[in-house]
Amino acid sequence: MEHVTEADGPIAASTPTLKTPTTVEPTPAPASTPAPEGARRRSGRRWLIIGGIAVIFLLIIGYVVGGAAAASGPVARADTALHTVVSHNNDMVDNFNNDPFKGIDLKSDNPDIAAAKTAVATVKQSVGKWQAQVSSDRTALQQVRPDLKSSLLTLPEQGTLDRHRQRVDAAMSALNTAQKGIDLYTKEFAFVDPFLDAMAGFEAIGKAATANDLAGMKAQLPSTGANMQKAIQLAQPPAIPAELGPVLKSIQQVLTDIQGLVAAVEAGDAAGAQKYGAALEADGRALSTYDSTAVDSATKALFQPLIDAYNRDMKIVAGD
Repeated sequence: MEHVTEADGPIAASTPTLKTPTTVEPTPAPASTPAPEGARRRSGRRWLIIGGIAVIFLLIIGYVVGGAAAASGPVARADTALHTVVSHNNDMVDNFNNDPFKGIDLKSDNPDIAAAKTAVATVKQSVGKWQAQVSSDRTALQQVRPDLKSSLLTLPEQGTLDRHRQRVDAAMSALNTAQKGIDLYTKEFAFVDPFLDAMAGFEAIGKAATANDLAGMKAQLPSTGANMQKAIQLAQPPAIPAELGPVLKSIQQVLTDIQGLVAAVEAGDAAGAQKYGAALEADGRALSTYDSTAVDSATKALFQPLIDAYNRDMKIVAGD
């Protein structure tokens, strides 16, 4: 037996190795993995786009609302001017249909010159009012017309502006037509005034002749002749129908023959008096053939195209 010294240490028994059970620790939750950088960028880009779309929508809404607001002022002013033009329409139509020659009957043995003058004076007043309306309406339309032009801001309301500009242009055209009518009436009045004064002179000559007042007849001749000459000079077409020319010359011839008759009677020239007496009878027959319908037809042909053009434009103005 082999001896074991103390140096060798105790002899351990050969025993199997025992494993000490280990404590089970909880499994830790997996740490959150940071999102990849590309994903964060995609998310931010999405919100950036949505925000941009919102801004654009706000811009569009503001543009539309701002355009409507910018157009509302000119449109409202145009509506006011157009409403005034339409409100004057009835007066203008009446004036177009008036005839300053109405009431003058050259066939009458005793024409009422005073009544004719009164009728013409009434028409003059109406035409004067008509002229004031045309002038004021034209000024109002000229002021609003430039505001109806398109601009970047008013593009959303361009259709409305275009319609109002079309109506304003039609109103301006109608007023230009009305002005043509006024100008024609003004020339007619310039003729009618001395013409009626000449007719009044003839009336006075007739009364003096009936009273055998030779001096009274002679006294009326200068002014009557001057008025008749002035009327003939102012009887220029188209305002004064050319069809009136022959009758004016016939009337002037009557005056010339009256002057000859007065001179013959004053001189005691019986043959001369007989000559001019016969001439006056011939003048009367010539005047009796005067057909006023020819003048009426010529006047209608002059004014009807203006009336038609005015009515066409006013339908546009009224929005028809």
